[in-house]
Amino acid sequence: MAMPISFITADYVARESHYALQPFNWGTAARATVEAFHGPRFAQKFDELCALVADAGFSNIDLWVAHLDPSVAPPSMVEEAATILRQRGLRVVAYTGGLGRPNMSRADAERVYEVAKAIGAPLLGVGLHPTNAPLAYQLGKEYGIKYAIENHPEKNPQELLARIGDYGEVIGVTQDTGFWGQFGYDAVAATHELKDHLLHMHLKQVRQTAEGWHSCAYDEGVVDVQGVAKALQAIGYTGAISVEHEPAHEDPMPAVRRSAQDLRAWLGADAIG
Repeated sequence: MAMPISFITADYVARESHYALQPFNWGTAARATVEAFHGPRFAQKFDELCALVADAGFSNIDLWVAHLDPSVAPPSMVEEAATILRQRGLRVVAYTGGLGRPNMSRADAERVYEVAKAIGAPLLGVGLHPTNAPLAYQLGKEYGIKYAIENHPEKNPQELLARIGDYGEVIGVTQDTGFWGQFGYDAVAATHELKDHLLHMHLKQVRQTAEGWHSCAYDEGVVDVQGVAKALQAIGYTGAISVEHEPAHEDPMPAVRRSAQDLRAWLGADAIG
């Protein structure tokens, strides 16, 4: 049961704002990332990003949309990205470009799938607005790209599974374990409940502070991430596992590397990359 271990580049959400936003705001940080990457220095910035991931020992990458945004990246930029990914030896296991805005046009949605196909992403692992489910199903069949809805507002697996509806041939689930921790739901139990539709994993640990919930290294929070890893083995999961940790005020890589090391130890021979 091979499970690729990947780095999700959203871990670097705060990097382009120099980990200095006070208070931290995801939207502001994401806009800073889009602005920094989508310009004349794209190749340099994207190669720098990929080098950080590869040098940390990852051969699989889960690409955050702010690092390659289909709404602003021209085809030449997407080609550059695909070339750099190959040169750095990184295989794209997922892309967070998605159909999150309500009532997207086919042209806008198709651009997301064109970028995903160009970089070799087998699935989109991100939220899906319900109005776009038929379009995600149709384009998924045309492009051979699955859509794995990520749990953010859903407070239990039943709510998430209800989102799939009649589209299970193409649409499945990305499980973000951190949100189960925030909502007080057992992530190990959720893994078993989602097993028939689980396409991708954002394995995230969280802890609660006076300022709210924050991601952290696997050995610091409330989610039984080791139990989730063992549950993935038990259900025969063979998709990728992205190590997710998006700190607002520090470089995520030390904690991500430590967490990835723990994950590889838990999975043993089942871990790849």
